[in-house]
Amino acid sequence: MRTADALRLLSAFTSAQWGMVTSRQAKGAGVDGVTLHRLEKAGHLDRVRHGVYAATIAVVTEAREEQAAWLMLDPAEPAWKRTSLDPNGGVISHESAARLHGLGELVDDRIVLTTPRRRTSRDRDVRFRIAGLLEDDVTTIDGLPVTTASRTILDLLDQHTDGSHIATIIQEAVEAGFIRLDVLAERIGPYALRYGVRRPGDGEALLDRLLAEIGGSIAHLAQRPAPPRP
Repeated sequence: MRTADALRLLSAFTSAQWGMVTSRQAKGAGVDGVTLHRLEKAGHLDRVRHGVYAATIAVVTEAREEQAAWLMLDPAEPAWKRTSLDPNGGVISHESAARLHGLGELVDDRIVLTTPRRRTSRDRDVRFRIAGLLEDDVTTIDGLPVTTASRTILDLLDQHTDGSHIATIIQEAVEAGFIRLDVLAERIGPYALRYGVRRPGDGEALLDRLLAEIGGSIAHLAQRPAPPRP
């Protein structure tokens, strides 16, 4: 197959998938592995991770690794045909979601995805969490499904992330208009005891305890303009 013909076939995917295409998608379009390897050697493609290639002319974003890992959850299915809660897919979550939202300074050495069923990956830097997400738990960042700031905070609390790190994320999320303090206080109540609040279910007390770890308080943050209640 001529290089121009192969690139034309792949462009149906790369033009709509952050410049990327999976080897399964390429094969379905008539471009085999040998041709992909030839295109890579010729400088037309870069290998992002096993089974995922990117056009060398594509803009590299901070989310490229997460995008590639997400594509590999259902490697034959085009990104534009998937839904946020695709039963064969997943959602970027936990530390990875915090990073993509630009919140906090958590160590993010692995890509974390929440999936509705057990999944495995040959990539050691990919970690899966199993959970049933709701539509309100998911947003999109440049077309990539990511847990909302609120859901991300809940997930981090659930895995007992350091309180000061979560407090920083909460403060930055409020400043960015991603969350409302009153709504968050209602949702985080179940984690009160885990973080040393003696009154079970008291989300407001937990919120104040967390913020105190970084020298803040609900009263201080409440003075900032809040986003409208959805």
